[in-house]
Amino acid sequence: MEQLTQHLPTDRSSPRLRFERLDIFSEPDEAHVFRKIPFHRGLNLVWAKEPAVGRASGTRAAGHGVGKTSLCLLLRFCLGEPSRAVAELRDELFDEYAQGGVIAVLHVDGQPFTLCRYFNPHKEGMACAGIVADIWGCDTETSDRAFLKKLADDMMSPVSPRNIPETNQAIEWKHVLAWISRDQGSRFKSFFAWREGEGAQLQRSRQDPPIVMRAVLGLLEQGESQLMSQLAALEEKLRQAKEDAEALLREPVLIRRRIESSLRARGNLPSDLPIRTNDFFADSVEQRIKAANEGAAARLAQWDVKQEDADQAVAELRANLKLLQSEHDTAQAEYNLADAARRGDEEAFQSIGAQLLKLRQLTSHCEEGNRPFSQCQYVQEEISKLKLASLRDARDKTNLQKAMAESVQRAGRVLTRKNDLKSKIDAMAGKEKTLATAQQMIRMAKRTAELEANKWPALLDELDRWENTAGSAHAQAAIDASREKNAQIEQELNRARTQLTVLQQDRSERERALAQITDGLTRQLLPDGAVGAFDPRDEVRPFRLSMRGGEAYRVLEVLLGDVACMLDSARAESALPGLFIHDCPREADMSAGLYENFLALIGLLQKTQYEDLELPFQYIVTTTTPPPTELQNDAVCLTLDPSFDEGLLFGRRFVGDRQAALG
Repeated sequence: MEQLTQHLPTDRSSPRLRFERLDIFSEPDEAHVFRKIPFHRGLNLVWAKEPAVGRASGTRAAGHGVGKTSLCLLLRFCLGEPSRAVAELRDELFDEYAQGGVIAVLHVDGQPFTLCRYFNPHKEGMACAGIVADIWGCDTETSDRAFLKKLADDMMSPVSPRNIPETNQAIEWKHVLAWISRDQGSRFKSFFAWREGEGAQLQRSRQDPPIVMRAVLGLLEQGESQLMSQLAALEEKLRQAKEDAEALLREPVLIRRRIESSLRARGNLPSDLPIRTNDFFADSVEQRIKAANEGAAARLAQWDVKQEDADQAVAELRANLKLLQSEHDTAQAEYNLADAARRGDEEAFQSIGAQLLKLRQLTSHCEEGNRPFSQCQYVQEEISKLKLASLRDARDKTNLQKAMAESVQRAGRVLTRKNDLKSKIDAMAGKEKTLATAQQMIRMAKRTAELEANKWPALLDELDRWENTAGSAHAQAAIDASREKNAQIEQELNRARTQLTVLQQDRSERERALAQITDGLTRQLLPDGAVGAFDPRDEVRPFRLSMRGGEAYRVLEVLLGDVACMLDSARAESALPGLFIHDCPREADMSAGLYENFLALIGLLQKTQYEDLELPFQYIVTTTTPPPTELQNDAVCLTLDPSFDEGLLFGRRFVGDRQAALG
């Protein structure tokens, strides 16, 4: 025993996390608490007694279905585990106890808390600091969910690193909880079988659990973590660089295929027609494209001429239309003047007459006199008459009336001229619309011809550029640079791998301490020459026994590995909570004698090594196998008996329940 105890740490005298009590109630008051389970530091056995042969029958004849697994699930429920098995038990208990739940007294880093959680998943529980006799009367605002989040944060705060180096996945409390509370589902078949099926949701089922274990135990040093992250980054960088190099090698072939495919598709040319040929008279894609390009260019030239003619016609028509419109405006003003004279409207007559004075600025052509307005005698006479019509006093009244009378005589002639001009304008506007439509159609046809003429040279130019650059010094330089980059990354990767290997071979004091504890436990349990070893980087069996004995010794490896980590959790460098829950490890193909000796070793160790039972761990184990006689008084915290209802965890069997499968 001394070979073992001399290596045990004494930094802590109490586990970071432990249960003091678990109560089950059917309704939220003290009178309806129907089960109280006390726990203590050190080994806690939950013993499901099997009745003597012949004293019971049916379901009462075996220590199964009494609530062992249900108790473990309730403990995990109080630790915030989100697994499917916990949720299913909670739903079943909600059907039986709609107002029921559990009360747990927990010690977290030396501070006690009282937690109440209901079976109703929609009902919020509560938590109080200290040991509270009546949790329902506790004046607190802390919900059970808030407490469990803080519990997870507190338990994970010493873990370093907090992320798996290669994947950067966060290491969470649920990962640690899946390790420290093993259930029958994993059958204890391997050390890293953590909640198989439900899963701790680690991205890599093989590589990640060992990294989580080392991070929690304080065995993943900062330098090693950085090297692992660097290796992951370099491997990704090398993968990308290789893809880039392969793309450079494939690119010329792909480009040529794309160009040739486009050339054949645009020309609707057969696939067996060569792209180019040295024979001037031989047919090729290039020859057909050149011929098509020349035809398209000729058609484009024809459309250029047509567009020029259409643009000229539209421009001339619009100029003539503008002249006609100007003449029409003048005729309209003259007609308005005559109409005002006819009506005897002096004010309108003078206003319209003032407008006609602007005829002095006219530079267009007068149709009446077939000469410019500036030389038109008719216009000049009209201007003179209007000047005389300007009123300065009442004596001009006679002149005004005379001018109005003469305007009335011209009204018919002016109206006829105005209407003729309007007809010409309407006819010319219709012709303009026709010419504009034809002009637009010519422009669209020309644009189509331009696209047709331009599509061929672009692909031929691209093919020329490819032939001038593919295999050129520039292209080869890019390929050589890519290969050199790959070689540099591979050198960096090999250096990092070598550094990591050297670092891992230099075993730390922490690793040696755990190896010595493992070996001490093995020699104490198997004194006939067996030895134990610990390799934290082994992805399958980090804890190994030298014995060959089939499945039983594989299970023992898992148990001794957990116990070694649990005993080492008293060390300041370890972030393990010091709490382990094992559900019926004996049933995982382990012999009764070996199992009894294992439990006896834990009991002997805690009595001889730790004074005043200041135990830095709490180990909760359920069993149907009778524990060693010396442990049946002090280590057993709960005895379950299937031979009567009061001996069951919940005091009765549920109708159509799953408890036989759970316990």
